[in-house]
Amino acid sequence: MGPFRHLLTLVVIAAVFRWLWASSGTERASVEAGRTIFPPTRAVRILLITCGLVFSGLFLLFWLVPHKANEWWVPYLFLGFLPLALFGYPPVLSIEVEGIGSTVWWRREKKLIHWEDIASLHFNTGNNQFVVRAKGGRKITNAGFNADQGQFIHDIRERTRLPLKVTKPGTWKSETYEVPYEENE
Repeated sequence: MGPFRHLLTLVVIAAVFRWLWASSGTERASVEAGRTIFPPTRAVRILLITCGLVFSGLFLLFWLVPHKANEWWVPYLFLGFLPLALFGYPPVLSIEVEGIGSTVWWRREKKLIHWEDIASLHFNTGNNQFVVRAKGGRKITNAGFNADQGQFIHDIRERTRLPLKVTKPGTWKSETYEVPYEENE
C-alpha cells in the first residue's frame, strides 16, 4: 500500500494544479470606470483559504491534544505552514488609464508601473508566467492564477506595442524568441 499511496497523492496534487490553471481561463475580468480588474480565480481563493483553515485547525488540534515530550515541535510545524497560505495569495492585477497595477492584501499601497516606464514583456510557456518589466527593474507578474490571463496579455500588448519575449524551457537549455507586435492581432 505504501508506493500506491504516494502515487495517489501525486495524482491528486497534479489534478488540483490542473484545476487551478484551467479555472484561470474560464473566469473573466471585471470592468470598472477607467480600469479592468483581474482578481485571483475562485479556485485559487478556495484552495488558499482552505489550506489556511486546515493549517490553523491542525495547529490547534496538535496544540491541545496531549503528545509525547519529544513531539513538542509538531504544532509549530503547522503554524509555520500557515504563512504559505496567507502570503501565497496572488495579487489583484489591474489595467488602468495610467498603467498596470498590482495590489496584495497585506499592503495598503498599490504597485503601479506607468505605461511609459514599461521596458519589456516576457512570457514563459513552461509555467504560464507573464512578466511586465519596468525600466527601473520593477516587475508585475501574472502567474496564471488570475482571471482571464489571455485578455491581460492582449490588452497590455495592444497598449504598449512592445514585442513579446517568449521562453520555452527545455531539458538542458531554454529557448527564447521574440514575437513582434502586429496591428491585426
